[in-house]
Amino acid sequence: MISFLRERLQGIVAFSFLGIVALTFAFLGLPTFTQTFNVNDYAKIGKYSISQSEYFRTKAQVEDNLRSQFGEGLNFSDPAIVDIVSNLTNNSIIEKYTLINFFDDLNADIPDTYIETELSKLEAFQVDGRFNQDLFKQYLINFNLTKEDLMEDFESDLKLNLAVSLIDSTASSYNQSINQYLDLLTERRSISFVELEAENVTKDFAAGETEIQDYYNNNLEQFAIPEKRSFLLLDLNKNKMNLEISEVEIEDAYNLFLENMPAPEKRVSHIMIIRDNYSTDLEYQERIALVTNQLETSEFKDLVKNYSDDLGTTDTDGDLGFTNGEVFPSEFETVIAGLNIDDVSPALSYENNTHFLKVTEIKGSDISSYEDKRTELLGELKQIQFEDEVAQISSSLTFSNFTMEEVKEFAESNSLELKDYVDLSVADFPLNFENSSIVSTTEVNNWSSPLEIGFDNFSFAYVYDTKDKTYEEFSSVTDSVKNIILESKKTDYLNEIYASPDITVLNEASLSELFEISDFKVEKFKGINRSTSLLSNDIVGKVFNDSDIGVIKKEVTAKGLLIYVVEDRIKGDHTSVSEEDRIAILEESKRTNLQLAFNELRAKYNFDEKISVSNQFANQNL
Repeated sequence: MISFLRERLQGIVAFSFLGIVALTFAFLGLPTFTQTFNVNDYAKIGKYSISQSEYFRTKAQVEDNLRSQFGEGLNFSDPAIVDIVSNLTNNSIIEKYTLINFFDDLNADIPDTYIETELSKLEAFQVDGRFNQDLFKQYLINFNLTKEDLMEDFESDLKLNLAVSLIDSTASSYNQSINQYLDLLTERRSISFVELEAENVTKDFAAGETEIQDYYNNNLEQFAIPEKRSFLLLDLNKNKMNLEISEVEIEDAYNLFLENMPAPEKRVSHIMIIRDNYSTDLEYQERIALVTNQLETSEFKDLVKNYSDDLGTTDTDGDLGFTNGEVFPSEFETVIAGLNIDDVSPALSYENNTHFLKVTEIKGSDISSYEDKRTELLGELKQIQFEDEVAQISSSLTFSNFTMEEVKEFAESNSLELKDYVDLSVADFPLNFENSSIVSTTEVNNWSSPLEIGFDNFSFAYVYDTKDKTYEEFSSVTDSVKNIILESKKTDYLNEIYASPDITVLNEASLSELFEISDFKVEKFKGINRSTSLLSNDIVGKVFNDSDIGVIKKEVTAKGLLIYVVEDRIKGDHTSVSEEDRIAILEESKRTNLQLAFNELRAKYNFDEKISVSNQFANQNL
């Protein structure tokens, strides 16, 4: 069930609760010193407190998802990425506690005995398929937890799983309803229909002079001649400008690039010797010496397996994950900074325990050479210079009074192209809507503000003449007004046909006898389905959503009037649908239902407005 949700519910769980459903114990590989994060509440959401440890785990999961989607090159120190990670982390927390709150609202307690039983089944505490008390105890020691702490965390995860299961079951689409839907989808029909338009009406209508005059007076804007403007367009195209960048400028840009390179990320593994596991200091020191002596002759992963007391990382060769210099305690980071790939640190004492650190991978250490980076830097510098030129020209032109001669002199002195556009209405401007709006509001004998044509292209318009909006003379539009009125009357006549109860037979002879129409044809189709290409989507939608057989129906359409009758319905067969299509429809239905159910819960609890971060941590770089 969880795997299904993880794959299908992308809308609400992109980085969210289903990832957390994997349970706290998916984080056994985290550094054991995360115990230092468990002291204070990092945030609150409604009545729930979020520990710093929980927030960090969620954030780490978000970062892993981003890496998998966008690659390992993401710079998590970039302020924009920091904001994205923060928003996604908060969203994951909101979704998790929306579901937990839903479960709590049911007032369904989870007995401690059940929690203990389920906890004991976790693989982390199993040896040969049975619960091992020593592993359980060691886990509590490693993560500085009491049994009650662990049960409380696990209870939250159980609530999350149960809430998702409950919503999933209530949002299910059942085979019977899907079969009914597929029966309708594959149903075939035999129909007769005709589409009538105004041009099919032969009734003789007239439009008097008074009627024509009244229409003209009441619809004057229909005959408006819009304002027209004449303007010169000064073109600033980066590719046509002589932008010169010196080699020194490129070298300076490369040096700046080097200075701002994010610190490489190092993947670290460790061997941990826990003092509390040894009866005396002598035994503890002998264990440290044993590991130290074997570092040069044995594989690190073998030493992890044979000697590390951190049982949470022994199955992953001691892996602690990546750091950019800010993840681990400063005592660790100082040592890691001096290690290259495959280097192992001397014994490092931390919080009464001892660690041996090894760098197993380095990301982001590859730096582009000057030759490889030169073309890119040259393009960026030219873009900066181009934008500076645009800004300087803008400050010279905006709100400045130029004559036509001065405009031409300015363009020539700056080697810029100047185009002349005469008597154009807004609709005919060679610009997009936004830029056209700017030019249409620029006063005569003034420059417009900058018009962004493209990333490397700007323009300025100098408006030198306008012609006010006018209206076509009545005498020049009399014929067109008359045609509009006659067309309207024919459409009204189609509405009379729509309202008529006299249509009992659908064929050309009967319709021609009842109404003044011609040049139309009643079409007949047998056994067509919804996917037919013979009919427009509009007609298919009306014909196939009508359950009546043998009843003549009328519908007003964009073209005019549709008259149709469903003569026969041939039952569909859901078994004719391929299993692949059936599964896709079933999953789409279930996904939609589950999304709607979750959306209702999220709106009900409104945790989006109720999450807050403690001031103590608000300014920390997570």
